[in-house]
Amino acid sequence: MSNIEIKQLVNSNRFEKSESSILVTIIYFPIGLIILALRCLLAMVFMFLGQVLPSTPPVQNFLNNLACICFGITVSVENKKKKENVEVFVSNSLSLFDHVAITKAVGTLLPLNKTPLSSISALEIADLGPLGSTDTFKRNLDKVTKKGKTSVLVCPEEIPTNGKALLKFNSQYFKFFQKVQPLCITIKRPLLNIAISTLGSTYMNDLLYFMFSPFTNYNIKFLPSLEKKSLSEDEFADIVRQNIASELKVEATHFSSSDVAEWCKRQILEEKRRTQALADARYGSSRLPNPELARMATQVKEVLPHVPVSAIYGDLVHTRSVDTTITNILEGRVRFIPEAAARFSAPSSATGSTSSSKGPLTAPSSSLLNLGAATFGKTATERTLSFQERKQQLIAAARQRYIEKHNLQLSPSL
Repeated sequence: MSNIEIKQLVNSNRFEKSESSILVTIIYFPIGLIILALRCLLAMVFMFLGQVLPSTPPVQNFLNNLACICFGITVSVENKKKKENVEVFVSNSLSLFDHVAITKAVGTLLPLNKTPLSSISALEIADLGPLGSTDTFKRNLDKVTKKGKTSVLVCPEEIPTNGKALLKFNSQYFKFFQKVQPLCITIKRPLLNIAISTLGSTYMNDLLYFMFSPFTNYNIKFLPSLEKKSLSEDEFADIVRQNIASELKVEATHFSSSDVAEWCKRQILEEKRRTQALADARYGSSRLPNPELARMATQVKEVLPHVPVSAIYGDLVHTRSVDTTITNILEGRVRFIPEAAARFSAPSSATGSTSSSKGPLTAPSSSLLNLGAATFGKTATERTLSFQERKQQLIAAARQRYIEKHNLQLSPSL
């Protein structure tokens, strides 16, 4: 069973947070902006030439080399002599420009996966249709490869990762090929260790960082070719994947591209919701975006009026429980600066006339908030007992305030 989690396959930060990395980035920043500006101008020339030049092998080779200059791509090949005369190359997926780097190493290729350069007409990157339409896809593939005698590049992971493991291969690609040569790709950015892609980044973000970085080096290694023979598509895909994983010395996980895409979508939505919630919480519970959490925040605030709404809401986003949030606050898991209870007033509701007649909440007395221990316990047991005693006192005091505020009549047994 693999120990790799999806979050380990997706970079959350573009830059390293070490002091040395931050210092180097600051020093390089003005140089990087100049390089970025020059490469942007060159990219405009690249786009123009790609639209007006004819689609011929020499032109495609020229444009691919120009793309490498535009995006700061350098390519090194470990064992080029092992390259075989095959129609299909299969590689792991690390970036949006894998196709450019591999083309520079082996010659003109047709990428079967999406690439931002597909709009460059001179590169003649054909859209073969949906992979699920087997007959149409096969017919279009045969037409393109036979016409131009072009080799094909397949990245069956279908989505780039940071290279710490391999995703499951989409075995549908292996319906169309009997013999393939696997490739291993590794990417490094010397000097500035800038992540190739991050959670939530777009093609344009990644492209700009390619042009901002000094250069991005792709190392490509050829593995012995493999034949399908009598194997099924799933078996053949798994053998190819295991060979690449073994050479890269990484795990072959059970995650698919759809698993990673769904996880990323959830993380992005959760981060947006958390950021919006914390921002809105600064203006009081009446401005909170989630009515249910706003109601829960009001309940917690009534019990603990000295706790800021932003701190309450920030914890409720995770716990979704009034009792758990109150416990977290009382046990010190939630950090906050106490505020006067009079700063908070519950949102108006159908019973607003009743609550408004009570006036704003008054600040809790010092006896309710100042429950510090008289002495510091000598042993851990004494300190724990002291903490539990002060915790119960605070809960009892908060409960009493709540009862008095709402004029609750409780039976003696309660």
